Amino acid sequence: PEQKSNPMTKEAIRFYNINGDIVPADQAALHVHDLSILRGFALFDYFLFEARHPYFFEDYLDRFERSAQNMGIALPLSRQALKTRIFQLIQLNEHDRGAIRLVLTGGYSDDGYTPAETPNLLILQHFAPQYAPEVTQKGIRLLLEKYVRIFPEIKTTNYIAGIRRLKEQKAKKATDLLLHDGTFIAETTRANFFIVTPDQTIVTPDTGILPGITRKQILNIAPRFFKLELRPIRLEELQTASEAFISSSTKGAHPVVQIDDLPIGDGRPGPVFGVIADQLNKLKSTYIQNAVAKTKSH
Repeated sequence: PEQKSNPMTKEAIRFYNINGDIVPADQAALHVHDLSILRGFALFDYFLFEARHPYFFEDYLDRFERSAQNMGIALPLSRQALKTRIFQLIQLNEHDRGAIRLVLTGGYSDDGYTPAETPNLLILQHFAPQYAPEVTQKGIRLLLEKYVRIFPEIKTTNYIAGIRRLKEQKAKKATDLLLHDGTFIAETTRANFFIVTPDQTIVTPDTGILPGITRKQILNIAPRFFKLELRPIRLEELQTASEAFISSSTKGAHPVVQIDDLPIGDGRPGPVFGVIADQLNKLKSTYIQNAVAKTKSH
C-alpha cells in the first residue's frame, strides 16, 4: 500500500479538544444540527508536528484564519489562545510526532441553513501518515478528473470529487485525481501540482488552487536551483513534461511518473524532483531544530 499509518485506538490518541474542552477521544461528538453535517458548511486545516512542534506553524494558522474569514465564520478565540490549545493537546496525548486537524463549522443551526453566531471549533490529533520508500523511489500515478472547485482558495471539508472515485483510484493503483477544466490543470484533490519542462524549468499554477504551505516552501527553494514559472499549465504540456511532482502537508513532495496511461518523462522520478525533495527535507529539519531551540531558550 502507498500509505502506511498506525491504526488509531482509544489508548493511542486519548484526547481531543472540542470548543475549548478536553474530552476523551472516544466521547468527542457534535450535535446532528451542526451545519457541517446538514449542509457541509465547514473548513479545516491539517499539519504535522515533530518533537511536539508543528511544522511551519504560523503559515498554517494564517491559512486557517484566511479560510475562516473567506467563509464568513468568526473564529471564537485569538491566535495565541488557539496555539495554546494546540500545544496543550499535544502535551496531553504525549506523542512526540503526529498530526493536528483543525475543524471550524457553521455551528448549530436553528433552521438547518443559517450559520449560528457561535461556530464549533475542533482540535483533533492523529498519527502522522507514513509512506513506503518506494513512493519516492518509483513514483505515483494520478488520474485526470474534469472538475473545477468552488472557492479553491478556501480549505473546505468538501472532498466529494476525490472520495467518489476512491474505489477506482485504488483499483488502478492511483494516488489521487488531477483536476482540470478541460484546458488547464489546477491541482490534485489533496495536493499542489508541478511539472518540469525539458529545460528543467519548474512550472506550477498560480490561480484556481489552494495556496499550499508545502508549495510555499518549494517556491522559496526552487529559484536557488532552477528556473521557476507561476502560470497556468495546459493539459497538452503533460505530453512533453520531463518530470512532474506533487506537494502537500502529509506527503511533502512525491514524484508523479504516470497520469492516466501517459508516462511522464521516462516514467521514473527525475533529478529536479530529487533536488527539491532533498532541500525540502533539510528545510523541515532545520525548522524543527530552530523551534525546539527557541522553546528551550525561553
